[in-house]
Amino acid sequence: MVFKRHLFRRAVILGTGLIGGSVGLALKKNGFAAKVVGTSRHEASLRAALSMGAIDEAEMDIHKAIVGADLVVLASPVKVIQENIRDIARHLRRNCIVTDVGSTKVSVVHTAEKYFPPHVLFVGSHPMAGSEKSGVAHASADLFKGASVIMTPTSKTNRLARDKIKHLWTKFGADVSMMEPARHDEILAFVSHLPHLAAFAIMHAIPEEFLGFGSTGLKDTTRIAASSSKMWGDICLSNYRNVLRAVDGMAGSLAGLRKAIVDKDEEAVSQYFSQAKARREGMEKK
Repeated sequence: MVFKRHLFRRAVILGTGLIGGSVGLALKKNGFAAKVVGTSRHEASLRAALSMGAIDEAEMDIHKAIVGADLVVLASPVKVIQENIRDIARHLRRNCIVTDVGSTKVSVVHTAEKYFPPHVLFVGSHPMAGSEKSGVAHASADLFKGASVIMTPTSKTNRLARDKIKHLWTKFGADVSMMEPARHDEILAFVSHLPHLAAFAIMHAIPEEFLGFGSTGLKDTTRIAASSSKMWGDICLSNYRNVLRAVDGMAGSLAGLRKAIVDKDEEAVSQYFSQAKARREGMEKK
């Protein structure tokens, strides 16, 4: 599908943090929007976003920001995204495209399909990019290069809106795939949410007086434990059934290892590690 140079006249980003700021920078770098407007609950974030060129205009009031918008990107934690949807649903222009960057999709898509009128075109997205660092100061126009973006259209999703959002992420350098919201949440609970919870759990398990002796291995393994506590609280609670399945699976895995160690079963312990090593090496080939 071929689009004009400016996909959008007025793109509005609700939440100018790491991801939202990076979306703004990427929109401007690719010339996809004639004007990029950013909102935030913090004036300092908006000043930073303006100074680094992530947005052209700053606005604290989201209702003022979305006037005339033909693209709205919801770039806040999942709970705030749902609040934003309910807040702006009746104030968007006809054929405005709305997408999000939420890490869970069922709750967001359900809220969008419940509150947005038919003339507002919602397309769920999840760019799997970023780091443990937060804030617009760490934003980059190239953040999405080589990253995976999962889009979660449903039978209610407008095809042109879907194609425009896919085109946007693809031009940002991302590898885009499509799946149902429920499937997304099931998979992400294991491949994204569980590793973060494991990192947080490790930090809780280590006695405080031992932490000063931690070296590269501990720091590498727990890097993501420095991520936003609010964001991960929202993720766990919005995807709790799948998260609990993942946590129970890990608990069972650790219980099996514990039993092998208690039994001094050298073969079982070795097999546990070798199987994990093989699975980890297999990831590099995919």
